[in-house]
Amino acid sequence: MATCPASTAITGVLGKAVADDVKVARITQWSFEPAVGDTEWGDSDGAGFSLVKAGRKSGSGSIEGKFDTAKPQYAVFEIGDEVELTLWVDATRYFAIPCAVVTGFSLSVNVDSQEVVGWTASFKSSGAYYYPGQSGAPTETIPS
Repeated sequence: MATCPASTAITGVLGKAVADDVKVARITQWSFEPAVGDTEWGDSDGAGFSLVKAGRKSGSGSIEGKFDTAKPQYAVFEIGDEVELTLWVDATRYFAIPCAVVTGFSLSVNVDSQEVVGWTASFKSSGAYYYPGQSGAPTETIPS
């Protein structure tokens, strides 16, 4: 049997986004960027090197898609709203963000090319977030 080095890669075909237990219609991509603040300093124990200590964790991201008149996304992602987000990588892996603050929403209408109307919603986590399979993460199920 041949060994195929790409066989363990995951494509985005099964990716989904769920906001407040409702699957978001027609997403084309999502991103989530966990981060940590830090403090840097130098002292006599650093032997001329900077020392760094991790601080507060944060996370931000965006969800993009095509506009759906049956389930308008601007009704889901109102600026300043707090939503529970689940970002699905595939049918078993997801990032859980129990409280995300919607920080932006935009529509993109191209009259010249007449392409399907696109939208983007940006968010920041407020409090804890969980990686796929992380201990303490809420148990989620993809709604149909």
